[in-house]
Amino acid sequence: MIKKSLLVIAVIAFAAPLFATTVDSETYPPFEIYSFSPDQSDDLAIKVDGKKTVRWPFEYKYLEICKIPVKMKIGMYIRVKDCDDKKVVLVQKDCTDAETVNKDADDWPCYYGCVTVDILANFNAQIRGQLVDRSSVINGDKWSVSATPNAITGNGNYQSVTLCVKTWETKIEKAAAGDEVDVAKLSVQARPEL
Repeated sequence: MIKKSLLVIAVIAFAAPLFATTVDSETYPPFEIYSFSPDQSDDLAIKVDGKKTVRWPFEYKYLEICKIPVKMKIGMYIRVKDCDDKKVVLVQKDCTDAETVNKDADDWPCYYGCVTVDILANFNAQIRGQLVDRSSVINGDKWSVSATPNAITGNGNYQSVTLCVKTWETKIEKAAAGDEVDVAKLSVQARPEL
Protein backbone atom coordinates (compact mmCIF):
# COMPACT_ATOMS: atom_id res chain seq x y z
CA MET A 1 0.00 0.00 0.00
CA ILE A 2 2.83 2.37 0.78
CA LYS A 3 4.42 1.65 -2.63
CA LYS A 4 1.18 2.60 -4.46
CA SER A 5 0.89 5.87 -2.52
CA LEU A 6 4.50 6.81 -3.28
CA LEU A 7 3.94 6.04 -6.95
CA VAL A 8 0.91 8.39 -7.13
CA ILE A 9 2.84 11.17 -5.35
CA ALA A 10 5.74 10.74 -7.74
CA VAL A 11 3.48 10.98 -10.82
CA ILE A 12 1.84 14.16 -9.52
CA ALA A 13 5.22 15.66 -8.63
CA PHE A 14 6.61 15.03 -12.12
CA ALA A 15 3.43 16.13 -13.93
CA ALA A 16 3.08 19.48 -12.17
CA PRO A 17 6.37 20.96 -13.37
CA LEU A 18 5.72 19.75 -16.92
CA PHE A 19 2.34 21.57 -16.99
CA ALA A 20 3.83 24.70 -15.45
CA THR A 21 6.65 24.89 -18.01
CA THR A 22 4.30 24.26 -20.93
CA VAL A 23 1.94 27.15 -20.07
CA ASP A 24 4.30 30.00 -19.24
CA SER A 25 3.95 33.71 -19.84
CA GLU A 26 6.37 33.70 -22.78
CA THR A 27 4.64 30.94 -24.74
CA TYR A 28 1.08 32.05 -23.86
CA PRO A 29 0.52 35.70 -22.89
CA PRO A 30 -1.58 36.39 -19.77
CA PHE A 31 -5.32 35.85 -20.25
CA GLU A 32 -6.17 39.55 -19.67
CA ILE A 33 -4.80 40.47 -23.09
CA TYR A 34 -7.54 38.47 -24.72
CA SER A 35 -10.28 39.79 -22.43
CA PHE A 36 -10.15 43.35 -23.81
CA SER A 37 -9.52 44.84 -20.39
CA PRO A 38 -9.22 48.63 -19.92
CA ASP A 39 -5.48 48.22 -19.17
CA GLN A 40 -4.57 46.94 -22.62
CA SER A 41 -3.31 49.11 -25.44
CA ASP A 42 -5.67 50.55 -28.07
CA ASP A 43 -4.29 48.32 -30.82
CA LEU A 44 -6.08 45.33 -29.25
CA ALA A 45 -9.44 47.13 -29.04
CA ILE A 46 -11.87 47.81 -31.88
CA LYS A 47 -12.56 51.21 -33.36
CA VAL A 48 -16.06 52.47 -34.14
CA ASP A 49 -16.22 54.92 -37.03
CA GLY A 50 -12.44 55.00 -36.85
CA LYS A 51 -12.37 57.11 -33.69
CA LYS A 52 -14.23 55.64 -30.71
CA THR A 53 -12.52 52.78 -28.86
CA VAL A 54 -14.71 49.98 -27.53
CA ARG A 55 -13.45 47.10 -25.40
CA TRP A 56 -15.56 44.09 -24.59
CA PRO A 57 -15.78 42.78 -21.04
CA PHE A 58 -14.71 39.23 -20.19
CA GLU A 59 -18.08 37.92 -21.44
CA TYR A 60 -18.99 39.02 -24.96
CA LYS A 61 -22.08 41.12 -24.27
CA TYR A 62 -23.78 43.55 -26.65
CA LEU A 63 -22.40 47.06 -26.20
CA GLU A 64 -23.92 50.23 -27.60
CA ILE A 65 -21.75 51.71 -30.33
CA CYS A 66 -24.07 54.49 -31.52
CA LYS A 67 -27.66 55.77 -31.40
CA ILE A 68 -29.58 56.39 -34.63
CA PRO A 69 -32.74 58.54 -34.49
CA VAL A 70 -35.96 56.75 -35.47
CA LYS A 71 -38.52 59.05 -37.12
CA MET A 72 -42.21 58.55 -37.90
CA LYS A 73 -44.74 60.29 -40.11
CA ILE A 74 -47.69 60.88 -37.75
CA GLY A 75 -50.92 62.44 -38.99
CA MET A 76 -53.32 64.56 -36.98
CA TYR A 77 -55.46 62.51 -34.60
CA ILE A 78 -58.57 63.49 -32.63
CA ARG A 79 -61.20 61.41 -30.85
CA VAL A 80 -64.40 61.93 -28.84
CA LYS A 81 -64.73 59.35 -26.09
CA ASP A 82 -67.97 57.31 -26.18
CA CYS A 83 -69.55 59.66 -28.72
CA ASP A 84 -72.29 57.16 -29.68
CA ASP A 85 -73.41 56.88 -26.04
CA LYS A 86 -74.04 60.63 -25.65
CA LYS A 87 -77.23 62.58 -26.21
CA VAL A 88 -78.59 66.07 -25.73
CA VAL A 89 -82.09 66.38 -24.28
CA LEU A 90 -83.58 69.80 -25.01
CA VAL A 91 -86.02 71.09 -22.40
CA GLN A 92 -88.29 74.10 -22.63
CA LYS A 93 -86.88 77.25 -21.06
CA ASP A 94 -87.98 80.83 -20.51
CA CYS A 95 -86.73 82.56 -23.65
CA THR A 96 -85.46 85.52 -21.61
CA ASP A 97 -83.34 83.36 -19.28
CA ALA A 98 -79.92 85.02 -19.54
CA GLU A 99 -77.98 81.84 -18.61
CA THR A 100 -79.56 79.60 -21.24
CA VAL A 101 -81.51 80.93 -24.24
CA ASN A 102 -81.12 84.70 -23.74
CA LYS A 103 -83.70 85.68 -26.38
CA ASP A 104 -86.79 87.90 -26.42
CA ALA A 105 -90.11 86.74 -24.99
CA ASP A 106 -91.71 86.74 -28.46
CA ASP A 107 -89.16 84.06 -29.60
CA TRP A 108 -91.25 81.47 -27.73
CA PRO A 109 -91.09 78.43 -27.54
CA CYS A 110 -87.41 78.13 -26.56
CA TYR A 111 -85.45 74.97 -25.73
CA TYR A 112 -82.03 74.37 -24.23
CA GLY A 113 -79.80 71.39 -23.38
CA CYS A 114 -76.12 70.47 -22.90
CA VAL A 115 -73.80 67.48 -23.08
CA THR A 116 -70.20 67.11 -21.92
CA VAL A 117 -67.79 65.12 -24.05
CA ASP A 118 -64.16 64.13 -23.52
CA ILE A 119 -61.91 64.87 -26.50
CA LEU A 120 -58.24 64.05 -27.03
CA ALA A 121 -56.00 65.19 -29.86
CA ASN A 122 -52.35 65.31 -30.83
CA PHE A 123 -52.73 68.88 -32.15
CA ASN A 124 -54.21 72.09 -30.75
CA ALA A 125 -57.79 72.11 -31.99
CA GLN A 126 -60.73 74.47 -32.11
CA ILE A 127 -64.03 72.78 -31.28
CA ARG A 128 -67.55 73.68 -32.35
CA GLY A 129 -70.94 72.06 -32.76
CA GLN A 130 -73.53 72.17 -35.51
CA LEU A 131 -77.09 70.86 -35.68
CA VAL A 132 -77.41 68.54 -38.68
CA ASP A 133 -80.19 66.28 -39.94
CA ARG A 134 -82.66 68.76 -38.47
CA SER A 135 -86.34 67.89 -38.49
CA SER A 136 -89.04 70.44 -39.21
CA VAL A 137 -89.32 71.03 -35.44
CA ILE A 138 -86.11 73.08 -35.62
CA ASN A 139 -87.20 76.30 -37.32
CA GLY A 140 -84.69 77.05 -40.08
CA ASP A 141 -81.65 78.81 -38.64
CA LYS A 142 -83.24 79.56 -35.28
CA TRP A 143 -80.68 77.53 -33.32
CA SER A 144 -77.12 77.81 -32.03
CA VAL A 145 -74.49 75.61 -30.41
CA SER A 146 -71.81 76.79 -27.98
CA ALA A 147 -68.66 74.91 -26.94
CA THR A 148 -66.93 75.55 -23.60
CA PRO A 149 -64.00 75.63 -23.88
CA ASN A 150 -63.93 76.11 -27.62
CA ALA A 151 -60.31 74.89 -27.96
CA ILE A 152 -58.29 71.98 -26.60
CA THR A 153 -54.55 71.43 -26.24
CA GLY A 154 -53.02 68.71 -28.36
CA ASN A 155 -51.27 66.90 -25.52
CA GLY A 156 -52.84 63.47 -26.07
CA ASN A 157 -54.93 63.67 -22.87
CA TYR A 158 -58.72 63.74 -22.70
CA GLN A 159 -60.16 67.19 -22.06
CA SER A 160 -63.80 67.92 -21.23
CA VAL A 161 -65.81 70.14 -23.55
CA THR A 162 -69.42 71.11 -22.85
CA LEU A 163 -71.63 71.62 -25.91
CA CYS A 164 -74.93 73.45 -25.36
CA VAL A 165 -77.75 73.63 -27.90
CA LYS A 166 -80.44 76.26 -27.90
CA THR A 167 -83.31 76.73 -30.30
CA TRP A 168 -86.11 79.29 -30.43
CA GLU A 169 -89.36 79.75 -32.32
CA THR A 170 -89.47 75.97 -32.52
CA LYS A 171 -92.28 74.24 -34.41
CA ILE A 172 -93.29 71.77 -31.71
CA GLU A 173 -96.56 71.13 -33.54
CA LYS A 174 -94.57 69.30 -36.27
CA ALA A 175 -93.82 66.25 -34.07
CA ALA A 176 -95.77 63.89 -31.84
CA ALA A 177 -95.45 64.40 -28.10
CA GLY A 178 -92.80 62.41 -26.25
CA ASP A 179 -89.96 62.58 -23.72
CA GLU A 180 -87.08 62.13 -26.17
CA VAL A 181 -88.24 62.87 -29.71
CA ASP A 182 -85.47 62.95 -32.36
CA VAL A 183 -85.26 66.49 -33.77
CA ALA A 184 -81.62 66.74 -34.96
CA LYS A 185 -78.11 65.44 -34.52
CA LEU A 186 -75.29 67.36 -32.86
CA SER A 187 -72.20 67.26 -35.06
CA VAL A 188 -69.02 67.77 -32.98
CA GLN A 189 -66.47 69.42 -35.25
CA ALA A 190 -62.79 70.34 -34.96
CA ARG A 191 -60.09 72.09 -36.91
CA PRO A 192 -56.43 72.93 -36.19
CA GLU A 193 -56.13 76.02 -34.04
CA LEU A 194 -55.41 79.11 -36.10
